[in-house]
Amino acid sequence: MEEPKIAIFWLGGMGVWAVDENPPYEAFSYAWGDPTITTPIQLWSSPQTSSQCAREASALLAPTEDEVYSTQWPVTTNLDAALRYLRHGSEVRIIWVDAICIDQSNIEERNHQVPLMKAIYSNAVAVQVWLGSPSKGSDGAMEILKQNFQGIPLPEAKVGDSLLQDDDLWSVIELMRRPWWTRTWVRQELILSKRVFIHCGFNSISWNEMKVDHLLKGRAQLLKEVHGRFNSKTVNQFNDCLDFFVQIDDMARFSERSSDPTVYDPAMLLALGRQCNNSDDRDSIYRFLGLMGQNFQRKIKPDYKLSTPEVYLDAAIQLALCSNSLICLSLTKYSAKNVRWLPTWVPSWQPLGTLEAQVWDRRVRNLIGHEIFSACGENTLEFQVVDGRILKVSGVKLDHVLSDGIAGCSEALFGTEQISVMQQEWRYLCGINMHNRSNYVAGGKATNAFWRTLVNDKHVKEDFITRRRCQKEDCKNYRTWVDELGDSDTPYWKSVHAQNYHSNFTEACLGRRFFVTKKGYFGIGPAELEEGDEIYILAGGKFPLVLRPSPESQPNTFELVGDCYVHGVMDGEAVTERTQRSGQSPWKKAVATSKGFIRSSNKSLDPDLPLRDFHDVFIV
Repeated sequence: MEEPKIAIFWLGGMGVWAVDENPPYEAFSYAWGDPTITTPIQLWSSPQTSSQCAREASALLAPTEDEVYSTQWPVTTNLDAALRYLRHGSEVRIIWVDAICIDQSNIEERNHQVPLMKAIYSNAVAVQVWLGSPSKGSDGAMEILKQNFQGIPLPEAKVGDSLLQDDDLWSVIELMRRPWWTRTWVRQELILSKRVFIHCGFNSISWNEMKVDHLLKGRAQLLKEVHGRFNSKTVNQFNDCLDFFVQIDDMARFSERSSDPTVYDPAMLLALGRQCNNSDDRDSIYRFLGLMGQNFQRKIKPDYKLSTPEVYLDAAIQLALCSNSLICLSLTKYSAKNVRWLPTWVPSWQPLGTLEAQVWDRRVRNLIGHEIFSACGENTLEFQVVDGRILKVSGVKLDHVLSDGIAGCSEALFGTEQISVMQQEWRYLCGINMHNRSNYVAGGKATNAFWRTLVNDKHVKEDFITRRRCQKEDCKNYRTWVDELGDSDTPYWKSVHAQNYHSNFTEACLGRRFFVTKKGYFGIGPAELEEGDEIYILAGGKFPLVLRPSPESQPNTFELVGDCYVHGVMDGEAVTERTQRSGQSPWKKAVATSKGFIRSSNKSLDPDLPLRDFHDVFIV
């Protein structure tokens, strides 16, 4: 088998080396810009070039005419600017640049080079990020980011001799709206690299100084200044920009543990990075292969001859096989049959619009830490793909949704008054009020089941990392939240208890619909929920699923509407004949540790209890 080779470019020339024999080089990370607007650069190359030759700067700078093949090579204007700003005046700078080192028009070469991305970026001595040429305010924006990276609180950051002002914060927002931040391959490049430097013109900062906890502390401190130096709109948009850094941190942690899919599912890496801009939708899968475990990398091979639906279908199958779970089914979105281009059980990874992306971000964050749930109990995944498109699984029906049991959908980040009205409507749907002491179908009091359902019985701490099941004392957060709702139409809260509950509420409910089943179960499900939809628990499924009987199909054949939270069945209770009447979950808590999510048992599920009968379920 031929040894993998990469092309490496230096300012003026180009050569090809085996991956493990390459000279010390740097890799570029940049946004292409408009591919139709190019400018030529001069390249020379030599078939006799060797790795030893590349290590000799004099050999690179002074090739003989007999050895050199010279050509002009078109590059985008943004890459041309990067090369001019980042070149050394007298020293050879050996770099790897995708637009030059990969023939993008050659499918076979792309298939060969994409699996090498991990080696290319992890072996580079440094990665140079090019944000673009300088503009008004960009130098100050880079300085603000640098100070924040180093732990200086944002309200104390300075531009020159002056404290940070609202206009300065806007300059950071504009800098972070440049195309590089949403580029397809950025996440993988940052996570794999040893050292990263971010450049805007001649100004640069070190990515390696960035600490997410510094950024999050700065975010919290900015909120306190919102009615002083800073406008609330500015602070909101700036905080949205900071989500990029939190996302990179999440993806790095997932990647570190990707060899253990029982802790971190590889589907979550794809989900976290969905909002990158693609020139090719197939790269939604291929761009993260370098961060996946070896098992997934062996099963998914880049093949640009396949169509996008074929790539997504194969990825869904391999995700289930590698993780031995059905968490990828939680990442689907139901669409009408006349506009459907994938089976309902196969996630689409194409970028979303602004509002949809907002909902998606909360949805994915709600799925982080899914190991604290196990609706299927100890029943392991069994699945088969029939006729290339139909998913055959084993499942049991829990209940179905009534027409008068579906509430309105939380489609946007409403103000507090709107949320107050909505949650009152949801309480009315359940037939409860704050002082109601009626019992819940799965045990305990209905009021307790209600406030836990609104946050999916999960508490996310301020570090955005630690997740645990709700505890009795968390009820005070809910009561404080209700008291503060409707006071003013502002996203800022008087108490930390209300703020914590609201953060968990939006993560669980944004873009979702509250429902009550025929038997009286409370749940949060997809916006597309309809009367007659059935709630199923599948073997290997952490969450119950909403299934819709498929018209014109065989019995037990369904369309997947989405996953759901159903209070009282999230620990396997529904797949045994036992009914919990104590109102207490069999799992006391689950917390994130350095080894992943750990559950401590309050009671053990009795392995001798009879299981409900599972039967074949087909999803089209």
